[in-house]
Amino acid sequence: MAAVVSEGKFHLADRQCFAILDWAAEQPQNGLVLRAFLASIALAALRPKEALVLRVRDVELADDGTGRLLVHPQAEERREKDSAARAGAVRRVPVCRELESILKEEIIRRDLRPDDAIFVLDNGRPLTAQVYRKAWREARVAVLQAHEIDSPLGRHVSALRDACIAAWLKNGDQTAAHILAVAECAGMSAPRLAERFAHCLRRPTRDEIPWDRLEAALALPDLPSEPTPAARRR
Repeated sequence: MAAVVSEGKFHLADRQCFAILDWAAEQPQNGLVLRAFLASIALAALRPKEALVLRVRDVELADDGTGRLLVHPQAEERREKDSAARAGAVRRVPVCRELESILKEEIIRRDLRPDDAIFVLDNGRPLTAQVYRKAWREARVAVLQAHEIDSPLGRHVSALRDACIAAWLKNGDQTAAHILAVAECAGMSAPRLAERFAHCLRRPTRDEIPWDRLEAALALPDLPSEPTPAARRR
């Protein structure tokens, strides 16, 4: 059963995310493109609107596993208060080997060129929100258990993005540098990330807190017992 987290939110488990990708790949119509689209959200934490506009030229794949996606901000994202400073900036998101394989397969399967959109339906038309939302509803029914279907768990396709961000946070050392890196990849400000995914951040134990450095930083300088002559009032 999926765990309930703060503020009544639910996160999909890894097994549920991959089960949904497998379900999509098995669909006789538009199955492979749906899997590739959902994988870009589940494995690179893209917003659905960001994934829809990906073109082949935005995918930089290398043989050594250092690929990345060039993600262009959308109008809706530019209106978000936590991304105002990033308006117009291109985000660079690392690509894991599994997503790299899926995207390569889709590009080769359709013989796509650099300016082509990656996610195109079997009939040659672009993938739309209406199509992927319908597929998402069907995937939830097929993959989740009865009591989970009636819950907020995975209510929207963006749940894949939330699950990816949560995994990035939990699987790192959670230093300030790590949190900033996750925020940058997700296209969020660090304060917004920490606020929304606070339940993913572990609290340091007493032994991990650098008490000696804190005491040194907060210590007051030694003061003379009496004021010096120059400091006396006249």
